[in-house]
Amino acid sequence: MDEEILEKERQKLQEILKKMDVQEKEIETYIAERSLSFKAENMAEANVMAMQVKKLDDIKKIKDKPYFARMDFKEKSKDLEAFYIGKISLLDSKTAYPIIVDWRAPIANLYYEGKLGHASYECLGEQIEGEISLKRQYMIEKQKLLKYVDINVTGNDELLDNALEEKADDRLKNIVATIQDEQNKIIRAGLDKPLIVQGVAGSGKTTIALHRIAYLIYNYEKQFKPEEFMIIAPTRFFLNYISNILPDLGVDDVKQCTFEDFAYDVIGKKLKISDSNEKLVIIVNKDFDEINKGNTDIMIQEAKFKSSLKFKEILDGYLNDIEENYIPKEDFYFMNHLIMKQSDIDYLFKHTYKMYNFTNRINELEKNMVSELNKKSEKILEELKTERTRRITGLTGKERTDLYDEYDKVIKLLERSPKKIVQQYLNKIDNKDCIKYYKDFIDNYLCSDTPVLEYLKNNTSRNLSKNEISFEDLAPLMYIQIKIFGIKEKCKVKHVVIDEAQDYGEFQFDVLKNILNSNSMTILGDIAQGVHYYRGIENWKRFIDTEFKDIKTTYTTLSKTYRTTKEIMDIANNVINKLPEYEKEYIVLGDPVIDRKNSIYVKEIDENGIISEINNRIDKHLSDGYKSIAIIAKDMKECEELEKKLSRIRNDVKLIKGKDSEYNAGISIVPSYLAKGLEFDCVIISNANSNKYTNTSLDIKLLYVTITRAMSKLDVFYDGELTELMK
Repeated sequence: MDEEILEKERQKLQEILKKMDVQEKEIETYIAERSLSFKAENMAEANVMAMQVKKLDDIKKIKDKPYFARMDFKEKSKDLEAFYIGKISLLDSKTAYPIIVDWRAPIANLYYEGKLGHASYECLGEQIEGEISLKRQYMIEKQKLLKYVDINVTGNDELLDNALEEKADDRLKNIVATIQDEQNKIIRAGLDKPLIVQGVAGSGKTTIALHRIAYLIYNYEKQFKPEEFMIIAPTRFFLNYISNILPDLGVDDVKQCTFEDFAYDVIGKKLKISDSNEKLVIIVNKDFDEINKGNTDIMIQEAKFKSSLKFKEILDGYLNDIEENYIPKEDFYFMNHLIMKQSDIDYLFKHTYKMYNFTNRINELEKNMVSELNKKSEKILEELKTERTRRITGLTGKERTDLYDEYDKVIKLLERSPKKIVQQYLNKIDNKDCIKYYKDFIDNYLCSDTPVLEYLKNNTSRNLSKNEISFEDLAPLMYIQIKIFGIKEKCKVKHVVIDEAQDYGEFQFDVLKNILNSNSMTILGDIAQGVHYYRGIENWKRFIDTEFKDIKTTYTTLSKTYRTTKEIMDIANNVINKLPEYEKEYIVLGDPVIDRKNSIYVKEIDENGIISEINNRIDKHLSDGYKSIAIIAKDMKECEELEKKLSRIRNDVKLIKGKDSEYNAGISIVPSYLAKGLEFDCVIISNANSNKYTNTSLDIKLLYVTITRAMSKLDVFYDGELTELMK
């Protein structure tokens, strides 16, 4: 590092900070002056004010670390320019020249993918050619430039190494500076086709998901609003874990939810839903109830079938029957006058308006029927008035008045409220909500001619009678809601990013495609972590062939892992390699970037000494400066026992139960199946003996998930004999 260059760069930083100060004061003055006369109802003024407030917030947000890189680029027939790259853009208020370039801007792609020398990038459909003469990375903390590094391509460089040294609670915040080439390509991929990413544990799938949304919003702002993007995460706990990342990237208003939460919004009501991990807990704990009679196979087959497109096909048959009999089996009359034949109304419903959901079809039908009624109303009114005159002739007093009023009421109804007349006909339609339709489907339509269908029918019917559903019931309920009633405006999205995608089945994806009305999805997952195998994806090729048949799809893999050390990843790779060959077809082994020694501690210890040993290791890790430590046990029962005993000797331990809404760094006790998607500085496996982790696919995946949560340290304890999976 050249000291003279360092000094020049420090001067440049101060120059940029001064410009930021000037802009900050200008905006604050503008807001203060305009606030006195501001009128919210003036939309143009309100929009300008909102933009200024956002700009001020952006400046404050990046002031401590305004940029992280510089790239010198000379476009053909133009002068050499130095571009400073940061999380958000900042233009000179007088010249509109970029002081800081947003990392999502087309030219910034050269920093992530271009090498020194000839390079090009695409902007507004045009290929821009030129030469890169410098790529420089900076370490800036609290407005002070600590160091710089000149690079050729982003890769296993010094800035990345420093970022990987950070603790778990800081690493996600700073990842934009170290996005790697293979990650960048996925982040910047187009929206025109499904993008499927199989990424090894620690490859940055969640990081990619968040940065891809930020990138898409920036580059497609004219086509999409932020609220038309959605990220689906596995748990609310996980959402809290990542909650500050999108705002930190300058993105607000993106939908962030679990599949369950989104289902509630689509269905329009909250239901009592069993824990999405319930079946997994039963399988892991071997906790068979009386209903299952010790046999989890039938329960697994039920979940798998409910999540399949075969189940959707049966439901489609039911909805076809509903459609067939939806319109009342009678002609539309008014006062003995035929307005429309039932066959004509039925044809409009089934064919003319077939592209709509049932509710919208009825709305269109209503307009059509009102129109037909209006066409014939003049003749009907004339006949009614003639008939009224004829019938009241010769009558007197109350009898004459009552008969006149009776006709007058009908005449006024036809003249003033033709919609009410049409509604009287349409009200004969037997409308149910989606829950009642689903119950009718289960009770009266679904056959029970196989043991699986019989179990499905009885189990689901019993749950619905108690107003309870399982996770696998959400997709069919959403599907019924979409097909019959449609969905509210707030649920309409144009692109969805799905993290931990391997945990969702065909039917769940099909429902999302129906809501999107397109295939614009980013799907990120890891088959090796597919612990919800009974409902999820086990083979990417089969999934693509089923869900995106005849649709061009981009499938890519990420093998580099930026989370765990080589020592830890070697063990994890060894574990996942124990899977049967047919399950390994789409699994990618981790290629670790971090090569740090002494990251593993293995010790045999009996039940009586485990709490004391765990406590000692926690103290050791805390004294070494680590902030997040997870004690991971295989199941919740073991976790609860550990929490009970550890809480007697320390008060800083928290048990994660799956319904937690907040994530705070510290000491956590977590079951293996809830640890997926999270990362910790240190992981302590409380008992990895041969009884806990057997040579089954599920145990292999659970142990793999557990091991790959560790960033820096992995402690493995076992009582008796160490599992064969780790030998």
